Amino acid sequence: MQSNSKYKLTVSILFVVFLCLGAVIFKDYGISRDERAQRGIGGIALKYVFLGDKSLNNFPDKDYGPVFEMLLGALEVSLRLTDNPRATYLMRHAVTFLLFYIAVFLFYRLSRYRFQSYGIGLLGSLFLILSPRIFADAFYNSKDIAFLSMFIISIYTLIMFFDMMTLKRAFIHAFACAVTIDIRIAGVLIPLLAVIFFIAHILMTRPLQKKSITSFAQYMFFLCFFVILFWPTLWQNPLHNFANAFLSMFQFSRWQGEVLYLGNHVDGSELPWHYIPVWIIITTPVCYSVFFLIGCVYFIRPFFGRYKYFYSLDRYDLIIMLWFFLPLLAVCIFKPVLYNAWRQLFFIYPAFLLIGLSGLINLFKSIKLKFHGLTYKAVCVGIVLLAGINLINTVKFMVRHHPFQNLYFNFLAGKNMQDIKKRFEFDYWGLSYRKALEYILKNDPGKEIKIYVDDYAGKVNAYILSAKERKRLVYVGGPNQADYFVGNYKLSSDEYQYKNEFYSVKINGAKIISVYKL
Repeated sequence: MQSNSKYKLTVSILFVVFLCLGAVIFKDYGISRDERAQRGIGGIALKYVFLGDKSLNNFPDKDYGPVFEMLLGALEVSLRLTDNPRATYLMRHAVTFLLFYIAVFLFYRLSRYRFQSYGIGLLGSLFLILSPRIFADAFYNSKDIAFLSMFIISIYTLIMFFDMMTLKRAFIHAFACAVTIDIRIAGVLIPLLAVIFFIAHILMTRPLQKKSITSFAQYMFFLCFFVILFWPTLWQNPLHNFANAFLSMFQFSRWQGEVLYLGNHVDGSELPWHYIPVWIIITTPVCYSVFFLIGCVYFIRPFFGRYKYFYSLDRYDLIIMLWFFLPLLAVCIFKPVLYNAWRQLFFIYPAFLLIGLSGLINLFKSIKLKFHGLTYKAVCVGIVLLAGINLINTVKFMVRHHPFQNLYFNFLAGKNMQDIKKRFEFDYWGLSYRKALEYILKNDPGKEIKIYVDDYAGKVNAYILSAKERKRLVYVGGPNQADYFVGNYKLSSDEYQYKNEFYSVKINGAKIISVYKL
């Protein structure tokens, strides 16, 4: 392991700057269409726990893991924010970011541990931060980003546990796993990996250590205990309710919506197998995807030659491979209901980056073997320049179009943003409604402003406004009653029928929301 104080200082500066950046900009984001419902999940679970409210038993979303929402709800109550929606949602955004911040730091440690390099660890954390869609969602997406964050934490504790199978590490890993599962039940992948690698540990380790078996048994006990403890739905008939929640993950029938994919409106239950891979490729900086493809070759090739020794030689690489490919293959094969791009698979993205880091390292190793002298330096400089240009353009997009980093597409998605808008969903979260509402309130002095919106998210975003401004807005049921119409082109690039455009927000020339004065 490198012990360079310069790297440690650089890492410290990066994370101080990242934390300060989050503290400055967390107030800038709108409210996603799901946030109010997510808040309700936490609220009804807390009422069940502390007030004995039985309505949880008949709650349609009781199969959603509530643990992070319960934490947010508990903070809301303890900080006395319940009667202040703006403060409540800002608090939620700040805490969601803080969880992501912790996960990025542990991803740095995970990358550093795997590649035995402070520099690679630093690069891995930078790659995760400079992923525009992940970055934006880290403030308002308390489902997918919370799950991604806890998945990183759980994988880190898994590796630490297998390095030293002690009671303390068993407890910590079980706790992290339980929280992950109780955010999204797909987190069961981590205990599955633990079981696979424990069996391998038994088969590969001679003589067999009784302490290892005891530690793993303790881990499984703590895991079951915490999973049930943090999920009130499981307090009654835990096996039955857990099984129902697991089946619901594959047979989610409550959502009946459509998505815009490759220019077609497709039912969420009938998406093609390539839906997730395409979304990952077109919304990730291109250099990451190139490094990932190279990394796949170097990750997979060793297992064909020495598969019997993978546990001692390459077990952590295999964990990373399974982390990425198992969920992806499950989605491609079983085709569960999906919605809104690839956000339900965000949790595999850190593994994508780890494979990419391996690809980058091995690319330079291969170049060193094939080229020498000035040729070697020229090739290396060329690769660094190409990747650097790609990342600089990514940063430019993130800065220029703040707070809409969630609308990032690379050039593989289409020739321009207007073309991309016709092929893929844009502002599916409805975050741009905040900007539209703020503009109307700033430029219309009326005490009562009647608004007709194209989407439920247009109403939800009023809660990020101050109470004084929120009271000025009156939502009506049709354009004939309204002063303004607001629409965000969620599933269509066609212009609205109204003529007098009052305001619009554009991303590289493509409108993401329009306000019409009626």
